[in-house]
Parts: sequence; structure tokens; C-alpha cells
Amino acid sequence: MDEFEARAGAYISQHQMLQKGDTVIVALSGGADSMALFHFLFSVQNVWGLRLRAAHVNHGLRGAAADGDAAFVRAQCAARGVPLDETLLSPPENAGEEWGRQERYAFFARLAQAHGAKVATAHTCSDNAETVLFNLIRGAGTNGLSGIPPVRGSIIRPLILCTKDEIVSECGRRGIPFVFDSTNDDTDYTRNFIRHRIVPLAKEINPAFEDAVSSSSE
Repeated sequence: MDEFEARAGAYISQHQMLQKGDTVIVALSGGADSMALFHFLFSVQNVWGLRLRAAHVNHGLRGAAADGDAAFVRAQCAARGVPLDETLLSPPENAGEEWGRQERYAFFARLAQAHGAKVATAHTCSDNAETVLFNLIRGAGTNGLSGIPPVRGSIIRPLILCTKDEIVSECGRRGIPFVFDSTNDDTDYTRNFIRHRIVPLAKEINPAFEDAVSSSSE
């Protein structure tokens, strides 16, 4: 087990995220974060006695590109014999980030109940830092400034201590394929603006900004 896997494994144990015999559903978008999580849990499922599944949400917002992502996820799961649940959403006019988040989690909740499972999402230390900044800008209280919890109900987040840079590096080192969502560069979305404009400025002051925020929020 390498350093990346050891850190994830230790964090899972620290927060008692998984026990032998658990069914765990990976929220699999096809991006680098979720593919790294998928490969990690696939590699340990037999050792840990897990039953692995995956779930993919097509938000119906990106046309052929989103269909391509769904096909990629389908192929990755089929190649490993991992059962996959999919949903295609019908977005309302002017559907925003919050609508997508609510629909995703509603789908995950239904699957968790149907399979008696936990749902593993690939949120990272970088996502947590962005969330804390987002909540701070909106005037959140201490709950908002605590960021993304490692465990919330049936949702677990094994990679919340890893930065996006670390995960992309892990994918490159292991040859893990992934897709890229071009809307992640669209700074009209608030979170993307924070990611591409505000976080880089903060990292000029403290290169370990994301880790510092995670430590503070925890």
C-alpha cells in the first residue's frame, strides 16, 4: 500500500467510515477525483470485505459531452464487473449549482436505502477550502465554516484530506484514466470563480492554504 492509499485508509479508519461487509456506492462522475476514489476502493474491496457499486448522474446540461462521460463511466464499471446505477435528469429552466446538488444527493439517498449502502463521494481538501470560502463570503456561521464533513449520514468522503493536485498526480502515476468537464473552467459559476480566482491568490500567501483551511474547519 503506497502513501496515498495509506492516508485514505487511515482516514477511513479514524472516522469509522467503513466496516467489513459494507456495501459502498462510489459517486462516479468520471473525473479525476471520483476515478481515483473508484480505483482505490476497487483495490481494497476484497481485503476489506466490501461490496462495491457505482452511481452516475447525467444532469442533462451538457448534451453530447455528458453522454460521453456516462459512456466512459459505463465502460469503466463494466471492465471491472462493478454494478452501476445511472440517472438522467431533466433540468428546469435556469437550473443552477444548487439544483444539481440537491438532485444528486436525492438520487444517492434513494440508492443508499435501496441497497442498504454507504455512498462514497470524492470530495477533496481543495473542495473543502472552496466550500469554507463560499460559506464565509455568504456570511455563514460556525456550521458553514466547518466545511464539508467527512461523514454525514450514509455519505462518506474518504479523500477529504487530499488536494486536487495530489489526486491528479496519483491518477498520472497509476495511469488512471478520467474525463474532464469543461464547465469546471466556467467562472460564471460561483465555485469555479472561487477555485480559479480566489484560491490561487490565497496560495500566493500560503502555498498550503487548502490544508490550513481543512485543519481549521476540522
